[in-house]
Amino acid sequence: MNQRPRLALTLGDPAGIGPEIVLKALANLKHSQVSAKITVVGDSRQVRLAYSRLRPFSEELADPDSFEILDTKTNLEISWGHGNAASGEASFVYLDTAIARTLAGEFDAIVTSPIAKSAWKLAGHDFPGQTELLAQRCDESQFGMLFVGKSPYSGWLLRTLLATVHIPLADVPKVLTPELVERKLDLLWRSLQDDFNLSAARVAVAGLNPHSGEQGQLGREERDWLVPLLQDWQAKHPNVRVDGPIPPDTMWINPGLAWHDPAQANLGHDAYLAMYHDQGLIPVKLLAFEQAVNTTIGLPFVRTSPDRGTAFDIAGRGIASSASLEAAIALAAELTTTKWQHDRKSGTNS
Repeated sequence: MNQRPRLALTLGDPAGIGPEIVLKALANLKHSQVSAKITVVGDSRQVRLAYSRLRPFSEELADPDSFEILDTKTNLEISWGHGNAASGEASFVYLDTAIARTLAGEFDAIVTSPIAKSAWKLAGHDFPGQTELLAQRCDESQFGMLFVGKSPYSGWLLRTLLATVHIPLADVPKVLTPELVERKLDLLWRSLQDDFNLSAARVAVAGLNPHSGEQGQLGREERDWLVPLLQDWQAKHPNVRVDGPIPPDTMWINPGLAWHDPAQANLGHDAYLAMYHDQGLIPVKLLAFEQAVNTTIGLPFVRTSPDRGTAFDIAGRGIASSASLEAAIALAAELTTTKWQHDRKSGTNS
């Protein structure tokens, strides 16, 4: 199949580094092996303003006349480095437009540049993040944030799914139920098959408490329901080896070795399930800050995003790295192609 994935690339918060990393990524991808048709979704005026302002700082910028822009024509007054209601409204419109056009069949996948959740709230959009807006617009209740990073040292692929996402730490034990963990395991295994073409896998599951509860002395969640749940789920899925609950402070040692040493890449699992946001993302960002990509699994199409924020403090200075966005674009193209291949093999339609 020679079809190239059609990617909608949103501009992100125009007051942040979104416009800069989009222009840099599109310039750099001209020299890469990524095969995709990319359309930037955003205000073309903001794109051109960013290009003219950044040119004195960087030669590696794509000329806005060299790529396609789906112009949202928000025409809001944006000040670089200052996220506010205007920049929040603009970034919301960019993503909402990309979702609508993708659901209508114009695009195959969405790559989202960074937004500021606080700016969305100032604009009156009460979503914890882009992931939740995507899920709502797609009418999907079973979805997850899977972070994927390929090691530049060993070639090993780190995949980390979060059981709970954008909630206060104090709420994690209330939200984290046996039913939720089982759904996340089901979602993760389906993604490993559909998106990564795996027929068997090793999955590591973190405990919630220090030392995974220390036999109930440091917390009872593991003893009361997590261990029995994992044993039951393992029995139903013979092609998956589940290890856990592993103490959270030691679970990331082997991934660190696999990431840095080709000779120890076999120590890494095919995927990791973390119980809450920072338990999974601190090690992911420590190992793979430039390579890690956030992909939303459970949607009817592929969505990826760089694992970094708006960086208002350096917006407009020409020093932001586009490496993570380039990785997100490459992964979106790769996952879309794999999805097509899987659908053809199974006789289903995307």
